Amino acid sequence: MPLLLVGFWPLAQLTILRGDVTKDLVIRQVEKKLSFQDSPRGKLVVTGLIKNLGKRDWSGVTIEAEFFDEQGMFLDEASEYLRSDILGEAEEHFKMEIRSPGNALTAETTTLKVKISGGRSKLF
Repeated sequence: MPLLLVGFWPLAQLTILRGDVTKDLVIRQVEKKLSFQDSPRGKLVVTGLIKNLGKRDWSGVTIEAEFFDEQGMFLDEASEYLRSDILGEAEEHFKMEIRSPGNALTAETTTLKVKISGGRSKLF
């Protein structure tokens, strides 16, 4: 029986004890603005704050921005990989840049939804 438990422990670490990045990390203070600095065709800059509500440290976090028109129809999406770790109960600012965005993405009626789409927890 103890041998069975030894085999179960690595499996538990990979599944049960791994945590859920979408529950631990929340995004707040999202803003978008059009910038022509360093880009003659412009770029859409999305900034925000990620708050880690859990005690686990997260690395390899990917954020995803989805754009919708005024009827709620999907227009486009962009994603950004964060190079820094997000420690337990800490905050981390992020910035994503979308070069040469179309008029649909920069329209006032366009809705932006930013979410966490992936990440790896450090076990202990």
